[in-house]
Amino acid sequence: MSSENKIKVLISDTISKEGIDMLTNEGFEVKMDASLDGDALKSVISQYDALIIRSGTTVTADIISAADKLKVIGRAGVGVDNVDAKAATRKGIIVMNTPGGNTISACEHTWALILSLLRNIPGAHQALREGKWDKKKYSGTEIYGKTLGVIGLGKIGAEVAKRAGGFGVRVIAYDPFASKEKAAEIGAELVELDYIISQSDIITIHVPRNDKTKNMINKDALSRMKKEAILINCARGGIVDEKALAEAVSKGVIKGAALDVYEKEPTTDSPVFSVDRIIHTPHLGASTAEAQERVAVEIVKQVVGFFKTGKIVNAVNISSGETDPLMGELAFKLGKLCGQMSGHLTERIVISYKEKVKSGQEDSITRAVLNGYLSQFNEGINYINAVLIAEEKGIDVVTQKETKKETPGSLSIKLDGEIEVSGGVIGGVPRITQINGYNLDIPLGRNLLIIKNSDKPGVIGHIGTVLGEFGVNIGSMEVGRKSAGGQAVTVINVDQDISRELIDRLKSKDSIQSVNSIKVGQ
Repeated sequence: MSSENKIKVLISDTISKEGIDMLTNEGFEVKMDASLDGDALKSVISQYDALIIRSGTTVTADIISAADKLKVIGRAGVGVDNVDAKAATRKGIIVMNTPGGNTISACEHTWALILSLLRNIPGAHQALREGKWDKKKYSGTEIYGKTLGVIGLGKIGAEVAKRAGGFGVRVIAYDPFASKEKAAEIGAELVELDYIISQSDIITIHVPRNDKTKNMINKDALSRMKKEAILINCARGGIVDEKALAEAVSKGVIKGAALDVYEKEPTTDSPVFSVDRIIHTPHLGASTAEAQERVAVEIVKQVVGFFKTGKIVNAVNISSGETDPLMGELAFKLGKLCGQMSGHLTERIVISYKEKVKSGQEDSITRAVLNGYLSQFNEGINYINAVLIAEEKGIDVVTQKETKKETPGSLSIKLDGEIEVSGGVIGGVPRITQINGYNLDIPLGRNLLIIKNSDKPGVIGHIGTVLGEFGVNIGSMEVGRKSAGGQAVTVINVDQDISRELIDRLKSKDSIQSVNSIKVGQ
């Protein structure tokens, strides 16, 4: 592969050499420059197909706007709050992370902070360095028999909960997405958040930062905690109100806290830094040699897999579920067909799936339909941004399970009640099975002629004659009708592009009401 054709990857934070070597060995052109951020990153990003980052790089909407070639942003780690995911989605860029790569390191750091806080290790260490031997001042608290409240039972929270049993700790947990059975498997009792706040001796946070979790632990929540309770945050900054926490610990509302993450990073200026019973580390949860190598290798594998096979893994802005490629092709082509038949943006699109569509594929099929449909009206539409663009254009997208037996095929699309098409994968080939109530069975080829005509003798002959005069070869033809002598729809797969003059000649016969030339192939 020549250097001009190589996929170019920019790495703007330091990752392990193993990850870089893997990219190079796969034939990618790689540049690592940990000094790039802000305007400097914006000035070069248009050259690259993929960007790999850690927490040190902030990928803003402004940077994304300049990323004309970028297809993937890979975050070597869990959090992606340093990426404007909505701007990336609008641009059609996949945002991936590695949610499992630093699980163990973050879990172990959580326990290190819990034990350090309960046993006053930082203060005792510093006192000895200053020449003070003060056992009484730094007497600690046992963890045995205490109640640990885990907020968030994702990968890291679950690992923290699992290890609690070894210390003889009761574990209660809050997670609206976890089941009681899952919690019980790791030795935790699922409870409401208010119960965690009021009943825990130790509270540890393991949720993402978003609109719902921002300042989740605020002045009110802190006031409802036990006086002897401690709070640990190794998740994301901004979940705990730092000013309220500093005040609560200073006034003895709670006993203490330990933080690894902060609302603004990097920082050396937070109200928590001046409070004796709050200990701090500079976002070290994932900072182990093992974790850094693991997340680097994982994100590289995901990026390589996407460019080599199209497989999407651990995407945060779309579903990563795999879809049968033929169903994806069917959905995309039916979407293009609808867009060209309509000729204008609809206010409402209804996508109906038959039972044969596998569970979990609905999202990816919907994206494929919208990708095909919207691409007829806008440039820059792809599988990633199609749903967001439809929403921004005010299109009401409805998905439903279709139970009507009289509707053939596995997928149907309806636009504002004016156009309805159905199709299915039959014999390994995407096919049209119905157009506006007319039953058909014809492959979704590259070029289609869709003709609305009266079901009269001589119409098919006229069509064949005209196509022959213009040197257009017929690949296949299907006529759908509801009754003999009534209205019909004729669909023809042709091998050549169709000219305006040819369409006019076809319409010169009174029995032909409309002719649509449709391009659904490449």
